[in-house]
Amino acid sequence: MAIYLYKKWKATRDKPSTPSGPSTNPESSKSCKHRNNILGLTSAEQDSAIPLESRARIIEGREGREGTKNESQIGISHDGPCTLCEQEKKALSRYRWRLTAGLMLPYMVQGLDLTIIAGALPFIASDFNQLSQLNWIISAFNLTATTFIPAWGQLADIFGRYATLQAALILTLIGSALCAGAPVTAFTMLLFGRALQGFGCSGLLILTKVLLADKVSLKENAKNNSLFAVVGGLAYGFGPVIGGYLTQVSWRWCFIINIPIALVGMVGAHFLLRPILLGPQTIRRTDDGTEMEGPQTFMRRLSTLDFGGQFLFLFGMGLFILAITWAGAYYPWSDVKVIVPLVLGSLLLILFLVWEYLMMPGLALAVRYPYRRAMLPFKLILSRNSGLLVYINFITGMAMYAVFYFVDIYFALVLQFSSSEGGKNLLYYIPGLAGGVYLAMFACNVFPRQTWYPLFLGTIIEPLGITILAAALSWGHLPTIYGMLALTGVGTGIRLMPGTLHAIGHYPIQIAPLVSMMSLSSSLGGTLALTIMLNIFNNHLSSSGISVSGTTTASFSGISTLSSAEQDYVRDMAKRGIVLAFYAISAFLWLGVGASAGLGNAWIAKEGEEGAANVDGEEKVGRTCEGSFLGSLVRRKGRDNVQKA
Repeated sequence: MAIYLYKKWKATRDKPSTPSGPSTNPESSKSCKHRNNILGLTSAEQDSAIPLESRARIIEGREGREGTKNESQIGISHDGPCTLCEQEKKALSRYRWRLTAGLMLPYMVQGLDLTIIAGALPFIASDFNQLSQLNWIISAFNLTATTFIPAWGQLADIFGRYATLQAALILTLIGSALCAGAPVTAFTMLLFGRALQGFGCSGLLILTKVLLADKVSLKENAKNNSLFAVVGGLAYGFGPVIGGYLTQVSWRWCFIINIPIALVGMVGAHFLLRPILLGPQTIRRTDDGTEMEGPQTFMRRLSTLDFGGQFLFLFGMGLFILAITWAGAYYPWSDVKVIVPLVLGSLLLILFLVWEYLMMPGLALAVRYPYRRAMLPFKLILSRNSGLLVYINFITGMAMYAVFYFVDIYFALVLQFSSSEGGKNLLYYIPGLAGGVYLAMFACNVFPRQTWYPLFLGTIIEPLGITILAAALSWGHLPTIYGMLALTGVGTGIRLMPGTLHAIGHYPIQIAPLVSMMSLSSSLGGTLALTIMLNIFNNHLSSSGISVSGTTTASFSGISTLSSAEQDYVRDMAKRGIVLAFYAISAFLWLGVGASAGLGNAWIAKEGEEGAANVDGEEKVGRTCEGSFLGSLVRRKGRDNVQKA
């Protein structure tokens, strides 16, 4: 409604008050890229303020131009809208809706896999008698998702978009089947299935973002991302609710439900997407862009993946998370079972950073493997806007996972809500998330058509919501808890789309690696947030004299065997541990305000503005601000004050 009213007001404002001469369509007086190309104008001469007659005189005075066609030769008239532009718009609309229909279910699968077990998580861990190890159900998913996010972008270029999309769906299917069939005595089988799900879902996430960016302008990408931001928000928001109700029957249905959706998605992708998606891309050197010599066989294409970086990251992060999970709660920090995985994991992560640094063009590994693409594009990390975006996505993942999983633990363990009731209460997150997505759509598509404002606003709203939420959990005041869930959702939703558009605007030729890196940081943030929060939670219980590995506290049924006073004590200490965990991660979130203050800006061009049309055969995006946009505003305000004085 707000967008409609804004457009009506703008149309009224721009409408000529006293039209002279015959009624004409204002669009008919504007030139387009086809007319400009026919006239042979340079980019400086394509300013829409120059009348068409004047442009014709420019052409007549230009000597040596051969083969210039006039409008009548190809049937383009200055009267009315350009027919070729109309045809392009129709083709683009068909492409958009076909892409949307084909990607909707695959994107929904990854959204559901990420959040559907939020309402079921404590009950799944309880059935396996692993309540204190519940973070591994999420970490197993996130570790593979985080590790292979960059690989999926490369696989899409190496083997083509369609084949890679189907492979991601198949992996998700197998993982869901393993999770659904895991016996309660085989916790490892459940974790392996979750790892396969994470592998497949990371591909679905990355491929959706890459496909939305293929073949379209930044303006069109904003429209595509707007729609999928809504779809993703609905999947993220309703996932815990659906999972909660399914858990009333059996938590296994949280995994079974993905199987038919993924199967239908595979069929839809075959018929709708296969004819329009990009195929395998030419393999080029990472230093000078020259093509690979000789035939580009399957094995030679596979050799371009950064297996060394993926190995170091997967095992390094896995050992690091294992050490943090065990430390304090199971073994003392000085115990060898904590020190060994902590030291080995840290060393592997340091080696990973060194490895990725040496993969930069001109350095040792890049020279030795000139066609191999780094898992982590180190040059982008060192760039101002991409590095700050990575941290902003990192804290976005922290906030989302904290809300989805630890608030549900609070509902189930402290307030003793059923799975369906706990999942339903997480529904309060949806209006906030939807409101944030709507504000982002308005800011990017209508006004001010810039990316900095929603990003900065979101980094203030999100930590504010988490901080007050922690206090509300301590008070046990449900209305405040629900309100802060909604406020946190606004802060998260308002950043989902602008972050991607900001990255594309600043790095238009590095879309796949940058989108992969942003998704990687979000998953990594969620993984570390859960690990840190569970460590604080378990350590607080242990320091309160409650054994987190005891049989009476490993499941809800075990806790129910305690006396009434003991149950109250356990639940009170659990509440305090959850509150402390939320306060701990809020510190990371508040640092995001400083990160967003250092961001630049990206403007999304409108029709008729610079960046809305092709110039000399190449499309421009809206202008960008590389340095701190907030700093530029402050400096400009200071100069204005000096001039007034």
